[in-house]
Amino acid sequence: MHSSIVIVSFASILIHFNGLVAAVAFADEAGDQLNHHLPPPRSLFRSDASPKRPGRAPGDKRPNFVIFFPDETRAESIGVYGHPFVRTPNLDGLAKQGAVFNEAHVLHTQCAPSRCAIITGRYMHVLGHRTQDHLVQDYEPNYFRLLKDSGYHVLWHGKNDMFSQSAFNLSVSDWDNTIGVPSGSNAFQFGEPGYYSFKHTASNSSPNSSGDYNAVVKALHFMNNNPPEPFLIFLPGIGSHPPYGAPLPYHTMYTAEQVQSMAPLRQPYQPNKPKYHSGIIKYRELQSFNQSFFDSINAIYLGRVSYVDWILGQLVKGVDASPVAERTSIFVSSDHGDFAGDYHLVEKWPGGMDDILTRVPMIARIPGGKAGQVIAEPINSFDMMETIIDMAGVNASHIRFAKSFLPQLMGSPGNPNRTVYSEGGFLYHRELEPFDPFQKGTYADKKNMYYPRGQEEVLEGIPRAVMAKNMDYKLVFRADGMSEFYDLEKDPRELTNQYANADYGKERDQMLNDLLAWYVTTGDVTPLLEDPRGAPKPPHVLNPEL
Repeated sequence: MHSSIVIVSFASILIHFNGLVAAVAFADEAGDQLNHHLPPPRSLFRSDASPKRPGRAPGDKRPNFVIFFPDETRAESIGVYGHPFVRTPNLDGLAKQGAVFNEAHVLHTQCAPSRCAIITGRYMHVLGHRTQDHLVQDYEPNYFRLLKDSGYHVLWHGKNDMFSQSAFNLSVSDWDNTIGVPSGSNAFQFGEPGYYSFKHTASNSSPNSSGDYNAVVKALHFMNNNPPEPFLIFLPGIGSHPPYGAPLPYHTMYTAEQVQSMAPLRQPYQPNKPKYHSGIIKYRELQSFNQSFFDSINAIYLGRVSYVDWILGQLVKGVDASPVAERTSIFVSSDHGDFAGDYHLVEKWPGGMDDILTRVPMIARIPGGKAGQVIAEPINSFDMMETIIDMAGVNASHIRFAKSFLPQLMGSPGNPNRTVYSEGGFLYHRELEPFDPFQKGTYADKKNMYYPRGQEEVLEGIPRAVMAKNMDYKLVFRADGMSEFYDLEKDPRELTNQYANADYGKERDQMLNDLLAWYVTTGDVTPLLEDPRGAPKPPHVLNPEL
C-alpha cells in the first residue's frame, strides 16, 4: 500500500499518492450551494484504505463498469447530438466506438429525484422521492446494493443527491466527495440586475486543478493498482452545473456571436407556455438584458461542456491504458439538462418538462458491443442501471420499471413504440424548498443564487407535472397549471403548444388515456418482505435486523 499524506481544509484537500500530487476541490468551489448529504469519506480517511480483496476471483469473468456522470449536461449542447460548433471530440469519439442514444430522457428535472429514480429503477411517484432531501433509504432496493451484494466493489468519487446516510454503507464500498469546477466569481454585485443570472467571470485555475478532474485521477489510480474486481466506479461530478463560469481557456472558448449566428437560442415569452417561463425572468431580475447577454451565457455553458469533454478524454485514455481495459465498460449520462439562456432562462426548474431539461446524453461503450450504433428510439435514464445488472448477471427480484438496452448495444434496434416519462413539481407545503428544514437557510439568504427560486415557488407555485413522450408527440399534463402538447415532427424544438388545438384532440386524448393507465400500473410496488398474518405471542421482541 502506498503511503498517503492528507491535508484537509474547508474548500480543498491535497493528496499525495504514488508520486502524484492532486488538488481536490469540494462542491463549494463549484458554487453548488445545496447540501448533498454525503457521509464522511470512507476510503480517504480510513486507516485500511487499500482494497481488501485485490484482483479477481478465479473464474469470475463479469465486466467492470465506469459511469461518468457530469451534472446538468444537456444533450443538444454536444457535437454528436447535432450541435453545429461545440468541440466535444471525446464524447463524439466514445459514441463512434460504442452507441449513442438520441432520445434519452431523465425521470425528473432536478438532481436528487432524478438520481433516486435512476438507482432504484422506479418512477419518482412510486415512493415519493420528489424533493432534494428525500433520498433512497436503507430499506429500498437499489442497483448499487445489488451489485455490491453480488461481489462488486462499488467506488464513488463525487456528489451524492442519491442515498440517505444509512443506505450509503449498504450500497457503496468506498467513497469521498471529490467534486468541483473552478468558476470564477459573480460578474455582478449584489443588488445589480444580473446578480441572480449565475453568470460568472473566468477562473484562472488550471483545468487539472478541479475536483471533477481529480476524481478521474483517483479512479485511474485505483484501476492501475491491482483493484478488486469486478468493480463499478461512479463519477458524479459537478459537470456543467451553474454558475456559468469555467477555467480559462474554456470560459472564452466560444462567443455570443457564434451562438447567435450558428445555434440561435429559443426566444422568450412564447405563447401558451407555463408561467415559470416568465416567472424565472421576473424573479431573477433578467428583464433588462438583451439577447446578446443570454447568448453569452450559452457560450460559457458550451465552454463548460467542452471542459467536461476534456475530463472525459483523460478518463477514456486512462482506462484504455490500464490493465483492466479489455473488461471495462464506460457509460456517460447526466441527471438533467439546463436552460443555459434558452427562453432567456437560466439553470433549471423542478416542474419544467422542456426538452433541454429532460434530454440528456446517453453514450455507452462495452467490450464486444457494436461500434457506431445510433439509437433513435426513446429510453429513460434508469435503463442504464438495468443494462448494467443485465451485463453483470445480477438477478433482482424487486419490482422496477427500467428496461435493459443491452440488445441495442449489441446491434439490435430500440422499441419505436415506447413512451418515456418524466415528473416534477410540488403541491404540499413541505415539498416547497424554502420550507424544507435542510434547505431553509439557503432560500432565506438574499445573497444566495437560489433565493429567487424560493420566492417564486412560494408566491407563484410550482404545479406538479408529468411528461409522456414518444417518437411522434409529447404531452405534459398539469392538474393545476398549463398543460402542453407538441407535434415533434413539425415542431422538434417545442415552440408551439398545441394542447388546446382541436386538430390534435384525438392524439392528445389518447396520450392522456395512456398516462392514466401508466399511473394505474406503476402507482405502487409490493414490498419484498412479507409478514405473518397472525398476532405475535406477547411479549413480542422486535428483531433489530428487520
